[in-house]
Amino acid sequence: MAFILRRMVWFFIAVPMFLMNNSCKKTEEVIPLLTASAGPAVLPTRGGVALTFDDYSIDNWYKYMDLFDSLQVKATFYISNYNLLTPAQKNKLKNMQNRGHEIAFHSTNHVNFIEYVKKEGSENLITEEVDKGVELMDNDGFYTSTFAYPFGKHNEVIDKLLLKKFRSIRALNGTQDYTRSLVPLKKNKMLYSLGIDESSKRSLTKIEGLLVTAQQTDHCAVLLAHKIEKENTTLQIPLWKLKEIIVNAKSLNLRFYTISEISRKY
Repeated sequence: MAFILRRMVWFFIAVPMFLMNNSCKKTEEVIPLLTASAGPAVLPTRGGVALTFDDYSIDNWYKYMDLFDSLQVKATFYISNYNLLTPAQKNKLKNMQNRGHEIAFHSTNHVNFIEYVKKEGSENLITEEVDKGVELMDNDGFYTSTFAYPFGKHNEVIDKLLLKKFRSIRALNGTQDYTRSLVPLKKNKMLYSLGIDESSKRSLTKIEGLLVTAQQTDHCAVLLAHKIEKENTTLQIPLWKLKEIIVNAKSLNLRFYTISEISRKY
């Protein structure tokens, strides 16, 4: 009888302790998960921005390189008229490349490609407006792999010729469909940039709306400007507006891509 009583006492003591112990273990397993989920959210990068500049305003662009560095912005600079650059400007361009910016190609003399072909033929176009300029840049260590059309003028025949020489070609988005300037994050060969200069008359609200769409769809918004904060021309983006676009992109956790990063691989 005593033995049975001792067994019963042990049972009524041990079972609650076991249940309590097990409950504590479960709590210990759950608490780290709750603690982790309660911490600050780490958002993955969703989409991006390809900020591009055209022509050969080297001195103007170079003034803002420290700003770009501080904001961790990499851009693509499509260079035309390379033969007109001074040694000092070429050194600045080299420094820009060393900072991680892409130096791309924008033709030898910045002509209208469609009109040129009508007068001189496509063979002369490639020789004079592509090969000669590329060779000059190659000789100075600027091995360009992406191209942008002067004035955005192109057709399918010219596209095919240039895609034999470049990883991607960029034209202009001349429509009201801003999403035409959204591209996947890799393997692009044809891009249509959205102008953000004052000449485009596009509001900051519209541009930022495109950035939101890029974030929501995991795409890259391709933007185009010429000069930065330059008086007496509408082919420029005011510095305040450029900063707002960059800050907005950062708040959306968008990454700044160079064009070669989102272009097809050979």
